[in-house]
Amino acid sequence: MTEERISMAELNRYEIIRCLLDKRITNREAARSLGLSIRQIQRVKKKVSEEGVRGIFHGNKGRKPVHAFSLELKEELIDLFKNKYFDFNFSHLADYLLEAEDIKIGRETLRKWLRSAGLGGKQHRQPGHKKRRLRCGKIGQMLFLDGSPHHWFGNIRSTLILCTDDATGKPLYGLFQPQEDLDGCFMVCNHVFRKYGLPVCFYLDKASQFTTTRHGGLHYVVHTTNKYTHFERAMQELAVGAIFADSPQARGRGERINGSFQDRLVAEMRVKGVDNYAGANRYLNQVFIPKYGKKFGVMPREKTTAWRKIPAQFDLNNILCRRYQRTVNNDNTISVDGQIIQLLPTPDHLHLVKAKVTINRWLDGSLHVFYKNKKEIPCRLFQSIPEKLAAGG
Repeated sequence: MTEERISMAELNRYEIIRCLLDKRITNREAARSLGLSIRQIQRVKKKVSEEGVRGIFHGNKGRKPVHAFSLELKEELIDLFKNKYFDFNFSHLADYLLEAEDIKIGRETLRKWLRSAGLGGKQHRQPGHKKRRLRCGKIGQMLFLDGSPHHWFGNIRSTLILCTDDATGKPLYGLFQPQEDLDGCFMVCNHVFRKYGLPVCFYLDKASQFTTTRHGGLHYVVHTTNKYTHFERAMQELAVGAIFADSPQARGRGERINGSFQDRLVAEMRVKGVDNYAGANRYLNQVFIPKYGKKFGVMPREKTTAWRKIPAQFDLNNILCRRYQRTVNNDNTISVDGQIIQLLPTPDHLHLVKAKVTINRWLDGSLHVFYKNKKEIPCRLFQSIPEKLAAGG
């Protein structure tokens, strides 16, 4: 009948119009049968009388839309996904193709093509009913600080310690470490505080911000005494509050950012060939975080900022550190973390035997001894205590 493939609906329409042309039915009856207006029926009737069966076809049938993608592009993208971007999700891949390959294509088109080829797509479990917590209104009002262990680059399992602003959802700074530890958290805080200022508070996971002697990481300690951890003590000195969540779900936004980073950042670093800590930290903070914040960050509800300037008399090196109290031995030595430290005489103090001193271990590993919390006492490393003795053996 025609070179065009005719559908059952089109064939049905053609037969009704033929009945109309043969005057076996009226315009009104044909319109009711096809769900068209009488004016539309008259137009179709005229086209069929002039063109035959082709008169029922839509004008674009058999034509390729001017904005359609080529078959070659579809095959190229399927090949790119199989061999290069196999761990990208659809949304991330659409963004990254424009950035890295200069290919502009929508997420849904990618999803359709890759799904039809049996590729891609991570199934996400639908969450149950939850109540959304309103974001803080001001930048710097509340920060998330959390560690996320994962195979971030190469075959190395490491931990990303990430600080994020709640009001905007923008990551501020991150650090890859072999594990989540106190020094790593202090390093991230040190960078954020120096760049932005002091926040009002942190929203923290109980299992991530406290020193532990069993696993070398951080854990939550139930305080039955007035003895605080290094992190708590530092935040108190800086007047930065700490809110501890009862579960990871309570810190949903921070957890979702970690999940998004595990999805997007891992794939990008693999494509870029990043396989070491230095390269990963550089790519994270110089490339990925600015790009992520620009795409996913939101405007805060309030224009004013909650960041506070660091008081001039505050020395972050002596606050974001491990701090110990010791009594000086008869030979003017103290021991800290398995190291014997020899205190040196000063014009004011020839010796400090039996005196109580404060020792700050900075993030660079150096030790700084203070007498009466004011004047620094010169010192030098005498020796390390043998492991057996340090362990009480």
